[in-house]
Amino acid sequence: MPERVSHRHPLLRWLWRLSAAAVVAVLVLVAAADLWTELQAAPHCRSRAEDCRSGGVGVVLGCSRYLSRGVRSPFFEGRMEAAAALWRSGRVRCLIVSGDNSDRYYNEPREMRTALVARGVPAERIVCDYAGLRTYDSVLRARRIFGAEQVVLVSQKAHVHRAVLLARHFGLAAEGLEAPLVGLSRSSHLRQMLRERAARVLMLLELFLPHAPRFLGEQVELPLSVLPPLPPIRCTR
Repeated sequence: MPERVSHRHPLLRWLWRLSAAAVVAVLVLVAAADLWTELQAAPHCRSRAEDCRSGGVGVVLGCSRYLSRGVRSPFFEGRMEAAAALWRSGRVRCLIVSGDNSDRYYNEPREMRTALVARGVPAERIVCDYAGLRTYDSVLRARRIFGAEQVVLVSQKAHVHRAVLLARHFGLAAEGLEAPLVGLSRSSHLRQMLRERAARVLMLLELFLPHAPRFLGEQVELPLSVLPPLPPIRCTR
């Protein structure tokens, strides 16, 4: 008996090829966005506050204080530790805490300010940006609303690299301080990695199709009169 030959419908073959091409295109775009971000931002990012330039403004990028009910976020804690270290290093004249304040029960800047004051940062040197709904908004508002020109952005490594690329693209002399991230579960690491890769692709669209932040408002003057005193140098013999 002759073999039975199955023929796929031409439309199904075309759809399969189109789907495969779309998957490849997405993977290439994700890889390109990731590589470009690292190449552009990594030379301007530091792991120690003492290695940042002096005289700028610290911009602490917001996140929730808790991962879930009663569980503190290692993202939040790491950013607060890095921001406090940046202040103690004497490299910045003030800190902008920029985050979401979408309703009266959720206020990232207020939480960050409280945490930083508890770590010894003077309250009068902390300025709250209540409309930093996204990284894009926080970066542009630092320039347009607060008048900052030289900034040190504070967040975890993957996030701060993206923020530095955005800031430098829009004319800010930006460095990044990579905050520590300790105690995150493997599943949370995976979710964060996927989220960040998607955010970097979206960033490409925002760079080539720039738009105003969701909220602007009136100019805010920063407390830039003097630099904080540098910590004493310990002499060793």
